[in-house]
Amino acid sequence: MSTSSTGLNAETPLSPVYPFNAPGEPITLYDGPVTGSAGTEVPGVVQLDCSPKLGISWSVQTEDHDPASTDRTGLSLLELGFELPASSRDTVSGGWSNGTSYGDPTAPLDRVIAHWFNLPRWLGSAHLAARAADGTPRLVRAGRSVYEADGWRITLDVRPDHEAVLSDVRQTDIYVMTHAMEIRRLNGTSFTGVEVTPVLSAMHVGLSFALGRWVAPALPVGQNDHEQTVWGQWGPVLCDPARRISSGWWYPEDQASLADLLACILPAFRNSCTGQALRLQMQYAITAIADRGFVEQRIMSGAAGLEHVMWQELVLSGRLTEAEFTSRAWPAHKKLRTLLTDAGVDLRVRAADLPATAAFAIGQQVNEPRSADGADVVTRVRNRLVHPKETQEPVYGVKGLVTETWLLTRHYLALLVLRSIGYRGSYQDLSRTNRWVGETETVPWT
Repeated sequence: MSTSSTGLNAETPLSPVYPFNAPGEPITLYDGPVTGSAGTEVPGVVQLDCSPKLGISWSVQTEDHDPASTDRTGLSLLELGFELPASSRDTVSGGWSNGTSYGDPTAPLDRVIAHWFNLPRWLGSAHLAARAADGTPRLVRAGRSVYEADGWRITLDVRPDHEAVLSDVRQTDIYVMTHAMEIRRLNGTSFTGVEVTPVLSAMHVGLSFALGRWVAPALPVGQNDHEQTVWGQWGPVLCDPARRISSGWWYPEDQASLADLLACILPAFRNSCTGQALRLQMQYAITAIADRGFVEQRIMSGAAGLEHVMWQELVLSGRLTEAEFTSRAWPAHKKLRTLLTDAGVDLRVRAADLPATAAFAIGQQVNEPRSADGADVVTRVRNRLVHPKETQEPVYGVKGLVTETWLLTRHYLALLVLRSIGYRGSYQDLSRTNRWVGETETVPWT
């Protein structure tokens, strides 16, 4: 604990192992002698590229480099004592790598430091006593967030100049380190790299699912109780370019809901069976929620996610047999309606929020004994996109219908995934585009 010059109590910020970068600036991971298969020692550099995409690259820094001295499949990093699998580009003086783990994954760790890329700024629970570039003291208000879940204590510190570095992110696709994260056991006991890996994975997928775009905890470094590095990972991680505005269901100022999400997903990812299913569903949801790419593509991804959830909740749970699930007695809209009704989700289509969808639903009454609800529209539009019966499908004849079907699809998928993990916090209704910023509501099943 420290006290700032303003008199407010403030914590000492976490120190990232790899310093915060300028937007798009590469992060040096290694700068020193390397050898290849020929055994010749040459100066080399390994870095994490942060534009135009996030990835590991390497180069040898010498004018009289002998191509035979560097292997096309690996570089020995002499000062670090491990080998980096590497591939060459046009010449063998530089290339790329899918990364590697180093050290002992079973060695006891006291903490892990990871480096978050492209997270938004939100208000945490404690101030930070940082320093500006010229060394003068600087108070970062509410810059620290702390979460306790599944036996872990997770601390997230924002970089002091977060607002400045993300001020022009729309101008180009960049990646910038925005937060430092520390993971420890709540009871203070040691743990291993094997044990903390599911936590990192849950944080990666979970926060991306919440924000509606990929954000990433990269370059984890495991340290023992003497602050010595004994384990770590280098590698490219899935991450979308930085953005200032989230398109997800979570409102970033709602810390209680994020804590609730972490309490749900950390145990799920620790279980290899539930973790794999949840990861896949969230990956579908992230693609469906994001407002990038073709709308039809987002609908297809969302429909695949809904199908996965329906199979898990209806067949794997024993409510339906496989034959019943695929029978004509259980069409897609009936299966989806069953799960949404169980979750308490309102299936009405309101013209004030979704005018094109409401018009389409009314038009379907010609062939249906009842008015179409949200489950009808989502499954019917998806089916007509996948299995067109006419040259110009009717779904394109209703202006705005495809876009609104995407909104409903991502809304339903996000809610069903949240319900499957027992989440009971708040969310932003993804079917509405006319809501106020920060307007949230409690999930319907509570």
